[in-house]
Amino acid sequence: MTLLNGPVLFLAPAAILESLQSRLAPLQLPQLMLLPLDMQAQIPALLKGGLLISAGHQNLEDYLRCADWAEAQDWLHIDLALIGEPQCAAQLGWMMAASGTQAALEAGAPIIDALAPAGRNSWLHAGGDGAASFLALLQHIMMQPLIESWKIIFPNGKPSPKADLSKLAELQAAQWQAIAPLCQAYLALANERNYRAFHHQLALFDLADNQEPAEALAQLLMQFFSGHHRP
Repeated sequence: MTLLNGPVLFLAPAAILESLQSRLAPLQLPQLMLLPLDMQAQIPALLKGGLLISAGHQNLEDYLRCADWAEAQDWLHIDLALIGEPQCAAQLGWMMAASGTQAALEAGAPIIDALAPAGRNSWLHAGGDGAASFLALLQHIMMQPLIESWKIIFPNGKPSPKADLSKLAELQAAQWQAIAPLCQAYLALANERNYRAFHHQLALFDLADNQEPAEALAQLLMQFFSGHHRP
């Protein structure tokens, strides 16, 4: 499949579809379909040989359903983690991580490059299948307590001397209770698979060429979690 003659289905949250469309318009992809992610279950069988790109999954199970659909249709599949405010991203691009097979990334590289801030290869190859969703879900878990902590410490936009610090401790505990199973689930998904970086970004992370960034991060967090909960 090439981007000039093959179907490309892009599933993402409805709130960012317009921004994605604007960013991808210069590619003039004749068979590009942009649909809300929540329509995933309603997509009928399509012709073989397409490329599915998905972003914004609510959990790894949601990602796996998308991956299963692509496999059943004999489609390539790329998973994305997108960071950026939609209106700004339409002009400046998305900070982004991508994951998938080498064949999928080769087919979809022009699309990923078009979405990225600085063009060709200005995105992180996070790892194999599901790596980008893992990073996106981890970011959400990490950010949510920060938002709630701000509400506790600055209830009216100003620091409160009566802030309940016990609630901050509860938020931190809940955060780790969500991080650990996510890391465990992703490490099980990534177990014993080969990884080869799509482009040369790994020197920035001081990782071996065959070590994927998402797996390395999950392992690091599990080591920290194990040490933190050691009797």
